[in-house]
Amino acid sequence: MEERQNLEQVIDSEYRIAVVDALEPDQLLAHFKRLTLTTGRAVYDWSPDHGLYRLGIEHIFIPRTRTHSDVLAYITSSRHYGIYLLRGFGDALERPAVARMLSKFIEKSDGVRRLIMLFGDDVKIPADALAHTVRFRYDSAPRQSVSV
Repeated sequence: MEERQNLEQVIDSEYRIAVVDALEPDQLLAHFKRLTLTTGRAVYDWSPDHGLYRLGIEHIFIPRTRTHSDVLAYITSSRHYGIYLLRGFGDALERPAVARMLSKFIEKSDGVRRLIMLFGDDVKIPADALAHTVRFRYDSAPRQSVSV
C-alpha cells in the first residue's frame, strides 16, 4: 500500500521525471491502466518496438514516436496533461541528442502537467535534470507481516 501512496504522491508532485525501480513492471503497467480507466487521466506507454500509445487504446499508436528523440519531442510539444511510461531508455540518455530533448522538456513551462516515468535501475539521468527527478521503488507484492 505504501508504494501506491508514494506513486500517487509522485504523480501529484512537481517533479517532471520519475525513475521507477519496479520489481514487476507488468504489475505497475496494470496499475496505470486501472488508473487511466477509472480516473480518465491520460497515461501513455512507450517502447522502442512499438512507439507511444495511450493505455486503454492499445491498438492506436502515435506516429513518429518510435525513437527516443521523437518520443521526447512529442511529449514536449503535447498541449495536454499526460503521464508517460518510457521503458528501454537506460542508455539513450547518454546520447547528446536525447539529452538535449530531455533538457527542452524540462525547460518547457506552459502550465501543462507532463510526467515522464523511466523504468529501471540502469537509468542515468543527465546532471541538469537531477533537480527535476525523483527515484523510487515500486513493489506491488503485498507485504507479509512478521510474527515475533
